[in-house]
Amino acid sequence: MIQSIPKVVSRREMLGSVGGGLGMVALASMMGAGKVAGATGSGAVPGLPELPHHLARAKRVVILWQGGGPSHIDLFDDKPVMRQMAGKDIPESIRGKTRLSTMSSSYAKWPILPSIKPFQKYGKSGLSLSAMLPNVGSMADDICVVRSMNTEAVNHAPGVTFFMTGAQAPGRPSMGSWLSYGLGCETDNLPTFVVMTSSDSGKTCGQLFFDYYWGNGFLPSRFQGVRFRNTGDLV
Repeated sequence: MIQSIPKVVSRREMLGSVGGGLGMVALASMMGAGKVAGATGSGAVPGLPELPHHLARAKRVVILWQGGGPSHIDLFDDKPVMRQMAGKDIPESIRGKTRLSTMSSSYAKWPILPSIKPFQKYGKSGLSLSAMLPNVGSMADDICVVRSMNTEAVNHAPGVTFFMTGAQAPGRPSMGSWLSYGLGCETDNLPTFVVMTSSDSGKTCGQLFFDYYWGNGFLPSRFQGVRFRNTGDLV
């Protein structure tokens, strides 16, 4: 049986047919995504399955990492004994066998240097803060200061990596990645975790700066922080 030869389709007709079909595919995808999201029955946003099991009180988390800024003993952590021992060498009972950095390992002495400004009490809670922070002090009863965190790292990069990921060695998810993984996002059209930096990756601003500070580690890549550029186009 001889079949008829199909009509030659023009370029305009082909694009019109294909375009209409792609529109239906997109519509079906959008409607299907909403149906799947509503079918979980838990009201959870896309993230860790069936979590959070309760309504999250925090709507957003902002982390300010101010590398190169004043130390904690100059701002938030008063050390009265350091003032009493100002200028004296660190006692062996305190220093012990603590590993020293390359910059200080050749020093003959390690004199104690307390905060350059006095501390004072703020708020009804009596939170002790440096006198350099009067504006922060006005919010003393609304903030939480954690003084129990510490690290054995003696160099900048491992110390920053520890505070960002919980481990000195690179390769673990950052704090923002864990939040994205656990809490999810209200929309799939925008990233859950964005990063704004004042320096380019791999370059120095007095300290080294690496992408794994906001990396996803062993989590899926969609939980990695999206870095905004500080010049030109943001992304």
